[in-house]
Amino acid sequence: MRLPSQFVNRLGELAGAKLEMDTIESLNKGAKWFTEAKQYAWGIGEGTIPEHMIPVMNQQAQRGIQIKMLIPTELLPSVNPPGTPKNVEARGLSDLPGIIAVTEEMAGICFRQVGGRIDYAGFFGNDSAFHNWVKDLFMYYWEKAKRASSY
Repeated sequence: MRLPSQFVNRLGELAGAKLEMDTIESLNKGAKWFTEAKQYAWGIGEGTIPEHMIPVMNQQAQRGIQIKMLIPTELLPSVNPPGTPKNVEARGLSDLPGIIAVTEEMAGICFRQVGGRIDYAGFFGNDSAFHNWVKDLFMYYWEKAKRASSY
């Protein structure tokens, strides 16, 4: 996956982020931010939602937090499950840029390596330029993604 040129041209905006090399710490940061979100929690993942995060997602959805998850197309259900709250949406895309976690306060991104595997070392932070870059990248892919059908 290559980043679109408009994001490559803005790579300097990552300067305010912190590089985290520890995989477990990277995963923990995303989970913590999702739990602490007050307005929205958006994410891109390479697989299904981790089981330990499902109760957190349900609790956040009940609180009215906007949840957007972008996953590989083959994992997207063809139909949204009955009772899916309006503030929760999943979309699928065949070619994802990496892993993204973004809330109203924090953002993080782990890119794909040259061979295509996700490198769980990533950039994290709340610098406004970095946050906007990650948020814009998420929305770029979100708009291209396939929606599950509704009942």
